[in-house]
Amino acid sequence: MAESSAAATHHEVSTLPQQGLDPLLTHLGIFGVPLVDEESSTIRLELKPFHMNGHDSAHGGVLMTLMDIVLAWSTRQHGDGRGCVTVELKTNFMRPGGAAGNVLVASGKVRSAGKSLAFCDGEIRTEAGDLVATASAIFKYVGKPSNAC
Repeated sequence: MAESSAAATHHEVSTLPQQGLDPLLTHLGIFGVPLVDEESSTIRLELKPFHMNGHDSAHGGVLMTLMDIVLAWSTRQHGDGRGCVTVELKTNFMRPGGAAGNVLVASGKVRSAGKSLAFCDGEIRTEAGDLVATASAIFKYVGKPSNAC
């Protein structure tokens, strides 16, 4: 499950060298913080050999993890400073995700948000713009609202 935190300020892209947002992302080589604005969030990943499946293409689990991250971060403008956890994540794979050395760009945005749930949509494209996967997700806000937003 993805969890967004209030550690990074929106509009900033962190350059956490060799460090992800949590131990899993560090292990997967997904570094930095998504770029977040009022409408959406975006993160890029340069594929490495360890991101590949048995067919030398980006593993579906890596693609779903990218979607989980970027969609959770897109909720930051709607949760009154609260983090969120994934309730549901549905991913549709359109084509292979690419080989080691290729760059994937994942983006997501909130379609609707209430007091406790956010409904999000997103996609992953190659750097050249080819659609790789789409996703929809539901996130539940957790924690107490803050006045920091």
